[in-house]
Parts: sequence; structure tokens; C-alpha cells
Amino acid sequence: MKSERNKTIFISNGYKFRFHKMLKNEVQRWTCSLSTCKCYMKINDSNTVIDSFEDHKHNKPDEKTLNRQKLSNSLKRKAVEDISSKPSKLLHSELQRENVNTLTLSDTTLIKRNLRNIRSTIHPNLPKTVIETHEV
Repeated sequence: MKSERNKTIFISNGYKFRFHKMLKNEVQRWTCSLSTCKCYMKINDSNTVIDSFEDHKHNKPDEKTLNRQKLSNSLKRKAVEDISSKPSKLLHSELQRENVNTLTLSDTTLIKRNLRNIRSTIHPNLPKTVIETHEV
């Protein structure tokens, strides 16, 4: 899964882990995405878990929430790459491709708003005032 900032997120037992650092012998250390959680896992270069501490003190996110975040983040990247397509068209094409059946109407509304917001960051702001000059 990719995050909002296009970073890789590793999902294990329903919990999200983010990359922390590289250790010796090409071992990766991943920590829980919740910053106050002390859980981690170590993964070798063949994506096998070597060591882990998974005593989470918080609830894991719903599958529905993870699906919505995954869809929203991928659509935000596509909205920036393909600036000419409508947000609703991007959403419908992605829903047909992914077959996500856990979305509600409010989820789709929020995703469309996210797409419009991310596109608004691309365009420059319009000037607040216009200075007119008249030549004689």
C-alpha cells in the first residue's frame, strides 16, 4: 500500500507499519504507523519477517478504513498525473478495476473532495487584486 506522501506502507495482521531504517546485512526495520506505539518488525531482503514485537496497545484500523485509504491515495496520485479527467470519472474507473465493495456514499463524496483539493494545489492562485493601467 502507498501512503499519502507516496511512501510504502506494510500491513501485517491489520496494522500499518512504516519504513524506519536499514540495519546491517540489508535488514529493514519497520515501525507501527502510530507514532506512540512501540511495535516493530525486521524484514530481510527476501521480505521474510526475521524479528518482531507486535504488542499493540491500540485498536487496529477497520478493513473498510484501509480500503478507503488505499483507494483515496492511489486516486490522488492519478488525479495529479491525469489533470484533464474528472474526479468522478477517475473514481468510477478505479472502482471497476479494484472491485472495492466496502465504500459508502459518504466515502465516495470525501474521496471526490480529496481529488479536487489535491488538484487545487497544482494550479497557481488567482490574483486577489488587478492593477489596471490606462494608456493615453
